[in-house]
Amino acid sequence: MNVLDDEFKEADQPPMKAALLLSITLSLNLAQAQMPAEIVTAERAKILASVQSVPKSGAPGPVAIWGNMAFPILSAPDKEGIEIAVAAAAGYGKGRVILFGHNNFLDGGLGGDHAKLMENAVKWTGAKDKPRLGLMGVNAVSFYDQRGFRSGKCEGPMEAKTLKDYDVIIANLQGITDPAEGAALIQWIKEGGGFIGGMTGWAFNQTSGGKELSVSHGVNQALMATGIAITDMSAFDQLTAFSARPTLPKLMNASEAVNSIKKQAYGSAALTPEEVKQSSNAIQIALSAQPPGRNHLRDAVTAALGATGGNGPLPTQEAPLTQAAHAAARIRLGMETRVLRLAASETVTAHPAHVAFPGQTPAETPRITQEIPINPAIPGWTSTGLYAAAGDTVTVTIPSSHADKGYAVRIGCHSDTLYHLDTWQRAPDITKSTPLTATVTKTASAFGGLIYIEVPNRANETTAMSAVISGAVASPLFVLGKDDDAKWNNEIKKRPGIWAEMACENLIISFPSSVAKSVNNPTELMTFWQKVVAAQDDVSNQATERKRPERIVADVQISAGYMHSGYPIMIPTSAAPEMVTFSRLKFPGWGFYHEIGHNHQRGDFTFDGTGEVTNNVIGMYCYHEVLKKDWLIGHPAISEEARKENLQKIKRAPIKWQAWKSDPFLALTTYIQLMQEFGWDSWRQYLHSFADTSYGPAPKGDDERRDQFLIRYSKITQKNLGPFFDAWGIPVSSEAKAEVSKLEPWMPKGL
Repeated sequence: MNVLDDEFKEADQPPMKAALLLSITLSLNLAQAQMPAEIVTAERAKILASVQSVPKSGAPGPVAIWGNMAFPILSAPDKEGIEIAVAAAAGYGKGRVILFGHNNFLDGGLGGDHAKLMENAVKWTGAKDKPRLGLMGVNAVSFYDQRGFRSGKCEGPMEAKTLKDYDVIIANLQGITDPAEGAALIQWIKEGGGFIGGMTGWAFNQTSGGKELSVSHGVNQALMATGIAITDMSAFDQLTAFSARPTLPKLMNASEAVNSIKKQAYGSAALTPEEVKQSSNAIQIALSAQPPGRNHLRDAVTAALGATGGNGPLPTQEAPLTQAAHAAARIRLGMETRVLRLAASETVTAHPAHVAFPGQTPAETPRITQEIPINPAIPGWTSTGLYAAAGDTVTVTIPSSHADKGYAVRIGCHSDTLYHLDTWQRAPDITKSTPLTATVTKTASAFGGLIYIEVPNRANETTAMSAVISGAVASPLFVLGKDDDAKWNNEIKKRPGIWAEMACENLIISFPSSVAKSVNNPTELMTFWQKVVAAQDDVSNQATERKRPERIVADVQISAGYMHSGYPIMIPTSAAPEMVTFSRLKFPGWGFYHEIGHNHQRGDFTFDGTGEVTNNVIGMYCYHEVLKKDWLIGHPAISEEARKENLQKIKRAPIKWQAWKSDPFLALTTYIQLMQEFGWDSWRQYLHSFADTSYGPAPKGDDERRDQFLIRYSKITQKNLGPFFDAWGIPVSSEAKAEVSKLEPWMPKGL
């Protein structure tokens, strides 16, 4: 330690000194203190030499960092200014590792300074200028050869006899999951090997048939010895490139963050609000990567938080936990929810936060056993009409022919996670999915929830099966065509489960049972919802694409916006009464059709500026086709007065296209004028035209999408819409305008 202490004093010397210092540090495998910031900055500067920025590719995720010789390389701030790493480096034994949060970073071909970054990365991990380089699942031999490296494809598995031929391995980790390969790799790194890996962690659950990255990816688990790992989180949505910065916050390392919290508790200067956010974020990201049995980081976090005052408050809608006021309580609760989601199923006890949401099941409520039919041809969540009370063990029995085939039992429909939000009105992660790998599976949730059988997308079986579920509570479930209003009012809605569902062929809605008690006309209600989804399927030409029903779930807090699309569509619980109210005078409003419309959007007819527009056009169609009402009554921003103002806005705009694409309701006015003049059938024909080869191939890129919007709609209406597009500022090519120039021009009044 004295040698290191002496060297630390000289850490402000030139990079050569820092390089020597890192080598000494790596060799001694220092286990107590984090590397000084000067060393980290010097080593990061080597990796980023002559690199200004690196383009983002695809949808990368964060890399977790907690090791005492680990540090971020590339990072970007979120909207709150919290830095999140997309790439990180670490030393382990005599070797070095770099991980990227997307496999597209591995081939050097993203443009900008990406090629230089990868050249530097190879030299840094190999600790020499010309290391022998092996590529696994990365098609970039020529790229690395051009930069003077002796590279080749590494065909064999990661084992000692394969790895010994290389100084550096670059590997796409998406499908390399064998723990034996992980063990061989980490031993090779420890002995001096250099490794560069990348994968899209959030996609692993989808590509692996529902497996958890932190549990089932053996190589990623092995790399945890270095103190960095791929996570299953996503980030960087609005980013186009990563700026290369030699200096990044030290609190991006979770261990640094834990130490800072601990020091604060013992009298050090209080962390600033920004530092609290950065620390909390780093810890949450690092915890997300930890498998259930790996407790070192959790123990350190628990010890640090214990010194700050214990368990603290729990979140409720009335008294939420905020980042500024409840940092320690949020870190603790976040850690608990991550552990509980992956914990051994039969040992889970109820978490006290479940009482506030999703709610408490009285202990005396009867638990039942029920056989549930499952249709393997319908992927997604199969509703069971059963509820798992928090902490209760539920047993699921399936045929042996379906065991370990990708099926799972899910507890909870509130699948939004809230870790990234500054305010929590409930625990940030309250659902649980357990693979049905055996004939009999026991599971439990600390928060409770409706029970589902998850059917994999790739299920090949066509014959219906059944699952026997025991230890559950009967919950209200109305199925259109199977149940009637009398059964609902006399029996179904009186079932004791605290959450309820109603289903039709194309939609299932989930909401509190307290709201269900107010519904007396479920047949009329679900017939209406069936028509809504069928209308959107039809107008967008997606009826044959439907493989499963849409879902709408009410939640006390959702991950983004007032409502958001997806599977499931999420809405606030405050909107649940509106969702289940249908009569001549009252009916669900704009937001529902808007979100279902999002699920019907396709790239062919949705270009830059219309992400919040074409879904509204599809949504407005429901007012016309299903409600049989004036389709302009749905939102105050499309009133006659609002549309007149939008006409004036576009006339006043110095750059019309910029104004058009930045204001969704201004852009929507364009589509409204088309519907008013040419009717809804023109919109239907336009969306159906993408399946009609007589209109030519589907567009590629936004320029072609705008061109084809003009060409297809002009041909459908037999009007030249070129001047109309010009008036609104929608850019189209001269070739597109020429193609429709022989048609009669059209322009609406007032424009």
